[in-house]
Amino acid sequence: MNLLSKTALTLLLAAACVGASAADTQLAGCAAKRESIRSELQQAQEQGLSDKVAGLTRALDEVNAHCRDSTLIERHNKKIVKAQAKVNQTERSLRLAQEANKQPKKIAKLEGKLEKARAELAALQAQQP
Repeated sequence: MNLLSKTALTLLLAAACVGASAADTQLAGCAAKRESIRSELQQAQEQGLSDKVAGLTRALDEVNAHCRDSTLIERHNKKIVKAQAKVNQTERSLRLAQEANKQPKKIAKLEGKLEKARAELAALQAQQP
């Protein structure tokens, strides 16, 4: 085996070990983003998709250079606040429609909208940033 083959084999084994250990532990934030991109990158390399490999390599470089867990948490919290505001506004609209004895069709529509807003909020709250 020549040096290049040994190096390639070592890198593949290391990547497999990293992948296995990542599956064993729950990653979050930037580490999860990196691992996701690495996994896609490995698949693209195996399939010989050179354009996708180039794009994923750039994406990985960007994550390594700019991703900060604190920024991800801040963005996630802003999404939660926005979703909570949507729930609050929809609840208010529904309450006003019920108090004004609006048509049942309008109330049902608002109830559906409220259910959807609550589901979106719950999904965001369940996610790790």
